[in-house]
Amino acid sequence: MQVLLVDDNPLMQQVISRFLMSQGYQVGVAPSGKEALALVRREGCQLLVIDMRLPDQDGPDLLLALRREPGLERCPAIAVSGLGEDDRERTVAAGFDAFLAKPIDLDELSAAVQRFVGAPGQRLDGGPALRVVGA
Repeated sequence: MQVLLVDDNPLMQQVISRFLMSQGYQVGVAPSGKEALALVRREGCQLLVIDMRLPDQDGPDLLLALRREPGLERCPAIAVSGLGEDDRERTVAAGFDAFLAKPIDLDELSAAVQRFVGAPGQRLDGGPALRVVGA
């Protein structure tokens, strides 16, 4: 899995995951912090996309928990928030690498994902290409 999307809103899950999959990324979806931790423990990931407000914890707390997992210490993370600019400073202080306000501009999302993960099928570290969904 390249991208882990953590959002409890089913519409946001569909829009973001389908868009990223249409771009060739592998996406795992979790509606809560607890499920996000279970998913990365099974599959790992290269990028975290985390909603700031989740039913069981907030985004910054989840980011800290995820970055304690082996292999995720430096995993880049994008915060998404329906509160817009009110959450930007909080996400930077929490260690997120980027911030996107809802409604999410899909072009901005695509640019952010490419910045952190690279284009689908490419690895930024020069390693072997990632498996592309549908390939």
